[in-house]
Amino acid sequence: MASIRAELLTVVVRALRVRRKYDGPQRIRATIAADRAKGPAVPSAKTRGRVSVREMDFRGRRVFVLSPRTAVSGPAAIYLHGGGWVEPIADPHWELIEALVRRLDRPIVVPMYPLAPECTADEVFAWLLPFYADIAGGDAPVLLGDSAGANLALSLTIQAIADGLTVPSALVLVSPCLDATLSDPRLAEIEPRDPILPVHGVAELARLYAGERAVSDPLISPLFAELTGVPPIALFTGTRDILNVDAHRFRSRAAEFGVELEWHEYPGMLHAWPLFPIPEAERAIGEMVDFLTGALVR
Repeated sequence: MASIRAELLTVVVRALRVRRKYDGPQRIRATIAADRAKGPAVPSAKTRGRVSVREMDFRGRRVFVLSPRTAVSGPAAIYLHGGGWVEPIADPHWELIEALVRRLDRPIVVPMYPLAPECTADEVFAWLLPFYADIAGGDAPVLLGDSAGANLALSLTIQAIADGLTVPSALVLVSPCLDATLSDPRLAEIEPRDPILPVHGVAELARLYAGERAVSDPLISPLFAELTGVPPIALFTGTRDILNVDAHRFRSRAAEFGVELEWHEYPGMLHAWPLFPIPEAERAIGEMVDFLTGALVR
């Protein structure tokens, strides 16, 4: 059963009518305009007091590195934030990243990657692949992402394999968008229970991101990609999230390719719940840390 705080969170999210942000092209345009005027969130003073924060530039874009106070060595982790490919990083992302830095005792690199609709998938990866190659070097980093960021993390891994780059040692995918066609009829069964994502809204976001590519293109919908060589994955999905349907499909597909998949399905959890201050988030973060600790010492 979901905790009382998780149930209250769902009530609050419904009351705030979060889904309206993505309720059709007009509202999506308004959401994007408001986000561009506001700009991305940055690590708070509280976060800066707990971990080291430095900022660098890669090909004209900001990149943040959050590190523990103690010196560490070895491969870094890279976190790709969610936001439907169109929204910048938000405060809850930084809170999750800080918690992971402190518990993993490992730096996490957070790029402000290009966003749609100003940039489409081709332009995103024209920046993201060189960035990844530069960070990875000869080490095998771990990749983490939530929602659209999880979509990017998996597609980036597949592109790195195809291009002969260093392959990540592990992936953490939180509420990933895996099939941007959103064509599975079972999504309609979950949609009334999902307080965040409307099917038609996510489909419109995917079209903005895809640009001239079909939304079924494996770069956009990694559910359809060749998965040979993909490293171990920890996948987190909630049953009150429309994307849960495609997570199950991906679980079967990963098994077909022999991909090691650690499955974490949370009953009653909404989209990207580890970003919220609820007991289920604390549990999920602990599971991420356990998985990544194992991956980093292999």
